[in-house]
Amino acid sequence: MSAALGAALLAAPALAYAADDGTPAQNAAAAAATDPPADPTSTATPTATPSDTPSDTPAPSDPSATAAPSDPSTTPSGPPVDEPSPTPSDPSGTPTPDPSGSAPGAGVPVFGDVGSDPSDTGFLTVAVSSDSAITEVSADLTELHGANPATVAVTGFTLVSGTPQDGVWRSPRMSRLPSYGTYDVTVGAKDSEGDSTTAAGVTTVDVEPKPVFADRSISPAVLDVEHKHVQLSGRISLFDPITGDTSPLAGKALSVVAEYSYNAVTAADGSYAIDVAPRLNGENATSVPVSLSFWIANPDGTNTYVLVDSKTLPVTVSPSRIRLDHSSARIKFGAKASSSGVVEYQYGGTWRPAKGVAVDMGYYAKATSGTGGRFTLTDPYMPYDDATYTVGTSRDSYLADPYLTASHAQFKVDVINRTNICFCSSWIDEYSNLHVQGSMGASNGKVPPNHKLYLQQSADGRTGWKSLGWFTTKSDGTFNLDGYVAVPKGYWRLYSAGSSDYQPGYSNSVHFNRTATRITGFNAGPEPVRKGHTVTTTGTLQRLSGTKWAAFGKQRVYILFQAKGKKSWTQLGSVKTDSHGRFTARFTAKQDGTWVGVYLASGSYVDAESYHDYVDVR
Repeated sequence: MSAALGAALLAAPALAYAADDGTPAQNAAAAAATDPPADPTSTATPTATPSDTPSDTPAPSDPSATAAPSDPSTTPSGPPVDEPSPTPSDPSGTPTPDPSGSAPGAGVPVFGDVGSDPSDTGFLTVAVSSDSAITEVSADLTELHGANPATVAVTGFTLVSGTPQDGVWRSPRMSRLPSYGTYDVTVGAKDSEGDSTTAAGVTTVDVEPKPVFADRSISPAVLDVEHKHVQLSGRISLFDPITGDTSPLAGKALSVVAEYSYNAVTAADGSYAIDVAPRLNGENATSVPVSLSFWIANPDGTNTYVLVDSKTLPVTVSPSRIRLDHSSARIKFGAKASSSGVVEYQYGGTWRPAKGVAVDMGYYAKATSGTGGRFTLTDPYMPYDDATYTVGTSRDSYLADPYLTASHAQFKVDVINRTNICFCSSWIDEYSNLHVQGSMGASNGKVPPNHKLYLQQSADGRTGWKSLGWFTTKSDGTFNLDGYVAVPKGYWRLYSAGSSDYQPGYSNSVHFNRTATRITGFNAGPEPVRKGHTVTTTGTLQRLSGTKWAAFGKQRVYILFQAKGKKSWTQLGSVKTDSHGRFTARFTAKQDGTWVGVYLASGSYVDAESYHDYVDVR
């Protein structure tokens, strides 16, 4: 099928086929004319009906580089109906004058317009006049393409309008044509006086199947929040101008463009029912152009674009709103901020729940409204201080509903901050003084305005905690102090009572059941000592028993050495005390320095450190 199909389909002002309702439009002039000779293929021809196909949708590029028709507004609108062959209407009854200026009565027949019947390209019409009645009209059609172009003689023309002396003649259906395509037309005519004339190559005609449309529909009339889908329906047939037959265009690939492209295929009867949900192009789209089309392959290898139907649908955007279940919330530090509510839209003057709307609360909390427009959002990250949260319809261009205006609502979260107390360093000395050192802060990074801390004690560290007293931290929340405890055995912790904005807080607990220890008689010698010789360290470890010191046997004592001029200590080894608490350890003398014995307490004993003994190495 040639590119001329597009022009014949979409550009010829008088071209049309059966109406959408299938009712033929009878040509009055044809009905009044003498019946043409019998033609078995001339009883099913399309009838003339103006097309209602909009022309505001441009045709896509021809996949085989054939130019698309420039005016799709006269696309045929329905299938042919089996009725007697209609004839073209000529209100004036006067053929178009010959461009050469010859007038009727010049002696020989003169041709006017020659071409395909506008209502059915299976017929040829010839306007001819003479000074006497025309008695015979004929034509020769020659293929324009092919290796061996065939020529077919067409006779049996009948007068369909005007008078025998000046009228329009119509051929029988050109059923003898060998194939579809473009033909060069040569016409001849003879009048009653025996005058005849022939005009070669007066025109070319396209004889090709034509699509016929019926019951076309694109709905709804307006796209809005309750009508987001576009339904396209109808039926497509193919009219054969050579046989005059019309058959369903089954299995034809159709293309729907509604901002994006969608594909569909016609059913066995040529019908189609397509449902698409166009994604609006832009957040403020005011209309959506919708078109339905397909391509027909031509015999010469090109393709012709056929616009089935098109329509521009206006878009209405409805107001939306978010109603939260609460406007504020108090949560303890460590909990997550949550919000719930409903999304609604205004339609027809009333507010209705909006299901399936994407909402978010910050970047990470996202949800979609469900039945009744309800949603619940929880931020996966806990807040560290008081904050205001905004819940809104999604701002993501892909998730946002283009048929609703954006909306949001806010709620406040009051975080009851966690109080942090570090009992970082503590001990009890031989005088039952408890050393307390550490810091106090809160989860919001601030020091609670109430700096008061209570020292509490428990016998087992689980129950029976009693406050022994309190002290106040420094402005930066730190503390470092000693205090006497009457019972140096048990568990201790620090406690803050908290306030409306700060939770009560407890420190880690420490356990003390200490007994004083000491190292006596420590000595490192000989002094001086030669380098490479042996240094012997001795001493006795004791523990306080009541009011007296007693031997502390089977305990490990560590020997440390500090080289002359250095600040750090090096552990050289360790030794266990005997049953009398005595210990002896030997080492190789390498350099001048200080020696010391250290007992690291475990259980209920305190640490002990010996006298520092300097040894000169020579």
